[in-house]
Amino acid sequence: MQIALQLTPTARLMRKHILILFVFVLRYFSSTAADLTAKNTLQLSENAPQLSEKSTINMLTCSKTNKYIYALFGHSAIRITDEEKQLDLVYNYGTFDNDDPDFYINLIGGKMKYSLSVSTYHSFLQGYIKDQQAVSTQKLYLTLKERNKLFLLLNEQLKPANKYYYYDFIKNNCATKIVDLLAYTIGPDFDNSMAIANRGAGNPVRNLVSNYLTGNALYMIGMNVLLGSKADKSTSKAVNLFLPDTLQKRLGNLQLKERKLAGPATFLFKAEQKENVSQNSFTTAFYSFLLILMLISPFIEKISGVNKLMIWVTVTVFTLISLIGCLLLYLSLFSSLELVKYNLNMLWCHPFYLLVFFKKLNKPLSVVFLGSILLFIMLYFKTMSFPVMLPVLVLLIVLLSFNHNASASHQVKSVNPV
Repeated sequence: MQIALQLTPTARLMRKHILILFVFVLRYFSSTAADLTAKNTLQLSENAPQLSEKSTINMLTCSKTNKYIYALFGHSAIRITDEEKQLDLVYNYGTFDNDDPDFYINLIGGKMKYSLSVSTYHSFLQGYIKDQQAVSTQKLYLTLKERNKLFLLLNEQLKPANKYYYYDFIKNNCATKIVDLLAYTIGPDFDNSMAIANRGAGNPVRNLVSNYLTGNALYMIGMNVLLGSKADKSTSKAVNLFLPDTLQKRLGNLQLKERKLAGPATFLFKAEQKENVSQNSFTTAFYSFLLILMLISPFIEKISGVNKLMIWVTVTVFTLISLIGCLLLYLSLFSSLELVKYNLNMLWCHPFYLLVFFKKLNKPLSVVFLGSILLFIMLYFKTMSFPVMLPVLVLLIVLLSFNHNASASHQVKSVNPV
């Protein structure tokens, strides 16, 4: 049953007036809220620190060093100077706790927290002079509005709630953070110019990394073992910006609509070139040992005392590679970094080498492991990583061949606790 409600003309008129009043009140409070928001925003920008016309913003690029594993590829930072405000600060995205016992595991596992920090230019430069790392500067041609925008953003990111980020070697490091800053500061003009500059294929990450580690055999082998199959794929030139030197060159050549983005790079400090004696000594010792091992391997059983020594060398090498294999397996399963997953190095660097010291598994596993090494060689023969890994692969082949041919009973007595 429906009841029709009939309104009198007076009631209709009152309803119309009430609706008009409601709309008026709603619009009033909406406009008032908008005015308050605008005033608060204006007040915020007025109270925030502002740079003067004399201010400059430079990108600092620091050279690589073999002294620290985290400095193998150099560093980028932002320097802001303002004579009028007596400012000379360096904003640095590369801050971390080096005393953390889990630092390196978290680093390669993609769980390492870095943070933005700020220091005086003098203290920043002195640290690199002490470590003999060259530092160059490059002026960024930003308008005053852009300089203030970047300055405000950096100070906002310095707040405890904003300063931390998860480090990613390729996607989220000191160099890529600066690209993000400039994209936010300049806007579409920067994005479009970078898109043009980044056209074309870039080098695979493994090649880029290996070029930085030339002459450093230990780091070269270690890095090539850690990198998975994705490091061998061609990338875009945009990916290459994770390297500070590449970023410096790219910005130096970048042309915006009406201006260049950056000036030429000039040195603030030029380090002395020193030969890495310790690394050269390690390389010489390793290759000498490998050569001697290959020469005497056919006669090991005939040389008194060498056979027993060879068994312990085999145990040591197999234990070390098994431990590294455990690390690769862990990274493949649990790391958030794509570059260390799907690692074909596990064909030869795996956790199962120690199983060959069990009598029943000795000979069949030696054959299987030799086969997996040969498979790796066939897959990687034409890649840049193959010459790097070759000495280690040869060492493994020699030791596995020795282990296969040695007397199983002798191995059990000498090594196997079972």
